[in-house]
Amino acid sequence: MAKNVRVSTIAWSAGSAGLQSLDETHEKLGELLEEAARARPDLIALTEFCNVHGGCEWPQQAQPIPGPTTDFVAQFARKHRMYVVCSLPEREGDHMRNTSAFIDRDGQVVGKYSKYQPTIGEMEKGIVPGEEGYAFDLDFGKVGAAICFDLKFVEVGQSLAKNRCRLCVFSSMFIGGIRLQHWARDFGMYVVSSVPARSYIVDMSGRVLAETGREHNQVSAGLLPPIASAVINMDRCQFHLDSNQDKFPEILRKYGPGVEIENYYPEAHFTLASNMEDVTVEDITREFELEPWMDYLDRARGVREEMLARFHGRG
Repeated sequence: MAKNVRVSTIAWSAGSAGLQSLDETHEKLGELLEEAARARPDLIALTEFCNVHGGCEWPQQAQPIPGPTTDFVAQFARKHRMYVVCSLPEREGDHMRNTSAFIDRDGQVVGKYSKYQPTIGEMEKGIVPGEEGYAFDLDFGKVGAAICFDLKFVEVGQSLAKNRCRLCVFSSMFIGGIRLQHWARDFGMYVVSSVPARSYIVDMSGRVLAETGREHNQVSAGLLPPIASAVINMDRCQFHLDSNQDKFPEILRKYGPGVEIENYYPEAHFTLASNMEDVTVEDITREFELEPWMDYLDRARGVREEMLARFHGRG
C-alpha cells in the first residue's frame, strides 16, 4: 500500500463568498481545484454544502449523487488523478441527506457518507440522518468522513475507528478547533478539515500539520489561496502502552530507521509507522504480537461485560 500521501483542503464556500448561482459556484470551485492540484495531492477535501450559494434556500439546491456538482468536480479528479471529497445536500428520491461523496481518480463516485447527526434545524427541514461512520478503501488506505455537528458526538468517531479509518475528512461550517485534535488522538486517525473560516490537517498525535482559511490575514488579504496541504504516512497505527511498550527495543533493533515510534507517555499511548516499502505496520503488529489501540479497548470492554455477568449471576 502507498504510505506517504499528500492531502489538501480548500477552505472556501459559495455562501461565504457571496455567490448567487450554481454556475458562478462551479466556476470558482473549478479555479480552486486547479490551483490545489498544482501540489499534486492524492486527496482534496471540500467544505460542507460546497455547492450551496446565496441565490435561494439550501433545500432547493439539493442534488442527486451523481449529479451536477459531483459530475463537475469529477472532471478535475479525473484530469489530475486525485480523489475529491465533495459535501453537499443530496436529493435522494423524496428525501434529503447531508452527504459527503468520495470521487476517485477516475472521476467515479466510490462511496457516500451521510451525516450521522444532523442538527435539529436540518432535520426539521427534511434531512434524514445517516446510520454509520464508514471507512472506504481508497488506493492508499481506509478513509472516512464526518460532517459538522457530527464532531460533537463521540459515537461517530467510535464508528469510524471500529471500521479502521486511518484518515477522516471533516467537512463543516463550524471550525471544530481542539475537538479535531481530540478525535485524532482518541480514535487513532489523521483528520483533514475543510471549513471556510479555518481548516486544519491534524496528525494522529493531535499536532496541526497545516491550516488555512479566511481568518488567516494572508488569505483574507489575497496573498495566499485558501488551500493547505500536508504529506502524511498512512502506514501508521495507534497503540496503548500496556503490554506493547516492552517490545520497543526488539522492534528498533530489527528495523531501526525503517520504523517510527512516537511515544505519548502522559496519555499512555504511542503510534508506530513503517517507512519501508516491503514491510507494513500490520506486518510488524503481527510479528511482535502488538495489540492496536481500539482492539485493546474492545478487549477491555469485553472483560468488563464478562465480569458484570458473573457478578450478576448470568455467567
